[in-house]
Amino acid sequence: MDIEDDPRFIQAVAQFNAGDFYQAADAFEELFFEAVRDEVELVRVFLQVSVGAYHADTGQRRPAVERLEEAILALDRATGDHGLDLVRLREEIRVLIGQIRAGTPKSWPRVRRRDE
Repeated sequence: MDIEDDPRFIQAVAQFNAGDFYQAADAFEELFFEAVRDEVELVRVFLQVSVGAYHADTGQRRPAVERLEEAILALDRATGDHGLDLVRLREEIRVLIGQIRAGTPKSWPRVRRRDE
């Protein structure tokens, strides 16, 4: 089964998009340990951005930026997007990093399909 069709992945994305970053991170972590081939870096992206968003949401600026920067590095290593809009996600992560550093209100990234 492809990762994007895994009900656990779909649920983790829904949790992330709903702002439930802690639960999403737990789900992505479980999927990370099962990922194979090009899924590894893709799931790493979502794990890191979930943890980073959680840290940002709880006011932990330094660890938030560190995890979000790790998400961008994982995006650079990802070889397949599995139909997801990773270009837009990268930009939203960069915006969030800037907001965290500036101490301004945050706009949370969302996971979207390329066709949305």
